[in-house]
Amino acid sequence: MTSPRAWLPNEPRVIDAARQQALTEQHLQPAIGALMALMQGIRSSLDPVLRAARPTKWGKPYPLGQCLEISLAVKRRLRELNPATLSGEAAKGHVALAAFLAAGGHMHQVWGDLRGEYFQNAFLAGTLYIDVSNDTVVPTKPPVEILPFDQARLNPVADFAHFARLATRYWQAQVHPNHLLPDLAPYYPLITIIPGVGTQLQADSGYMVALAHAHGFAPSRAVLEATPMDTTLFATLVCALRHEGHCAIPHDAIRGRALALQACDSAAAVGRPLDDSLRQRLGQQIAAVNANLLRTPPQL
Repeated sequence: MTSPRAWLPNEPRVIDAARQQALTEQHLQPAIGALMALMQGIRSSLDPVLRAARPTKWGKPYPLGQCLEISLAVKRRLRELNPATLSGEAAKGHVALAAFLAAGGHMHQVWGDLRGEYFQNAFLAGTLYIDVSNDTVVPTKPPVEILPFDQARLNPVADFAHFARLATRYWQAQVHPNHLLPDLAPYYPLITIIPGVGTQLQADSGYMVALAHAHGFAPSRAVLEATPMDTTLFATLVCALRHEGHCAIPHDAIRGRALALQACDSAAAVGRPLDDSLRQRLGQQIAAVNANLLRTPPQL
């Protein structure tokens, strides 16, 4: 018998589906209205704080584009919440959720491709999809949506080609292979240029990094095998990284392509575990690189 594959960070997948369905039916489904009241109350209380902290993102007013920020804030609030401060339906919703979790129910943040239209962060509680940032693409939608997960159509991002297609549709991004920084290419094999935003190495996502690693960097290699990056674009991005001293930059995109593919093969051969130290180092590197790349004009 083959063992079940490892769960990737924030993967939209129900684990132990039969048990989670039974616990959902027992604890959560009878209290859907109360659970909705709990999530709506938390979201309403957080909106003024989040709006003040980040009034705009990518030139768009809050809450547009801030599904991650909202989801993380709700996650923190749920963890720190004092039930004594709740009343009415919200209190009943908290009781139901607490009973579900105490009985072995799973609730975790998930991320993926929502209905083939955009990236979305949400929560999976048992077999319920709980979106506390439902209005971050279409602001006229209700802020909170709860429905059976199998009706939500939140699908895992399959590979970097899938990521690129959705980035092109959702962000109107130009997507290019990362022939610029071959040392980082196994984990971050794409470069996006988003109108009105800037240039970024992609994908800065724990899920995508783990996906590349879990499949021996074959998903990264698949997109890095594309035609070498345009010479003018390459030169412009090299200029943007002139102060970046932590990553080697090749002389040209042709050489960069060869080195990026070689880096994928080397990383797969070494088979280093994706442990906390590696995650931390990668996070520091991409943060530094993307900060420099954001200084590049968004339209080239």
